[in-house]
Amino acid sequence: MTLTPATFLWRANHDPYRVWLSEIMLQQTRVAAVIEHYHEFLRRFPNVKKLALAREASVLAAWSGLGYYRRARMLHAAAKVIVREHRGRFPETEEGLRALPGIGRYTAAAIASIAFGQPVAVVDGNVERVLQRLAGKRLADEELWRTANHLLDAKRPGDFNQAIMELGPRFATPRAAPMFDLPCDRAMRRTRGVGGPRRRRSRN
Repeated sequence: MTLTPATFLWRANHDPYRVWLSEIMLQQTRVAAVIEHYHEFLRRFPNVKKLALAREASVLAAWSGLGYYRRARMLHAAAKVIVREHRGRFPETEEGLRALPGIGRYTAAAIASIAFGQPVAVVDGNVERVLQRLAGKRLADEELWRTANHLLDAKRPGDFNQAIMELGPRFATPRAAPMFDLPCDRAMRRTRGVGGPRRRRSRN
């Protein structure tokens, strides 16, 4: 089974703090390396208020081993903003989340959809590979986001986003079977109208 963020860090709990923490930790870091640090960080800082009240040195110490320490500093800064300006509650919209330090478009969409059920799609490297293979061509940045939002199941956005992120490492790889042969591709094309007619792949 492929290790993915959803497998270990999201599905057990839709708490926005935990979704946010896992997303920030997983930036530029392998899932296997994150798991132990994730649980230890939660033990030391179980909620956003505890994190906001902590000394920066303690936060950096808990982050030790993950690298890219700017992520930890931004995490700490965002926690302070959430507690100070939002009374300890996470903004529930993508726009509100993007106003926090260290949270970009992808992370905001992930938190909004998984924790709050907001109908916003995510695009990361895994999703990008899936969408491009479904479309049968390379897609520019904004085209990727439009396509992802077009495909999104607005009734279950969090589940949809997690599922499409898992398709990338499982199937949209150079050695994987063509996406066009997967049931999900046929279903998406039939119900959403994505991409053109199915093309035969050269066997050369």
